[in-house]
Amino acid sequence: MKLSEKIYTCRKKAGWSQEELASRLGVSRQAVSKWETGEAEPELGKLKLLSQVFEVSIDWLLSEDAGESPSDGSQSQPRPELLEQLPGIVGRLFRRYGYLAGVYVIISGLGISLVGFLARYISRRMFSGFDLGYGSMGMFDSSFGPSLESLAVNNPVYIMGGAIMVIGIVIVIAGIALAVYLKKQSRK
Repeated sequence: MKLSEKIYTCRKKAGWSQEELASRLGVSRQAVSKWETGEAEPELGKLKLLSQVFEVSIDWLLSEDAGESPSDGSQSQPRPELLEQLPGIVGRLFRRYGYLAGVYVIISGLGISLVGFLARYISRRMFSGFDLGYGSMGMFDSSFGPSLESLAVNNPVYIMGGAIMVIGIVIVIAGIALAVYLKKQSRK
């Protein structure tokens, strides 16, 4: 049995169309069609993928004296599933564009700092809008109780806003360090 016949037989046995096989191998449907008709032969890298996808050895694919299935029962590695290939794909993307993770961390830190800043700003503005000392009621003067300024800065929202701002700044610094480190790693 020739290579072209084996490709056709294995594809039919798997129940795939030429289009499905082509997408699994990363080639066009026309390439699969040419392989099956014998007009062209797959390159070495595609032969390896064919053996993995069909769960047969490369030797079996290339030998013309073998029957419809591998006679000795020796099979190459099982076909790689997406989850098995994912770490390699993610690793390559991370090595190439990993510094973007640092950029995302920086943006997140800036967002968190902005929320903290807004909490402090709004809390302080809220207390500056009241006039307890000389307003319409006239019953409080500046010597009575805590001043509005101390109420504003001792407000739990104001204090938490400050803590959130500090956390955001720390995240921004960590993001900068991460982006610089990963950018240097991508150049290696």
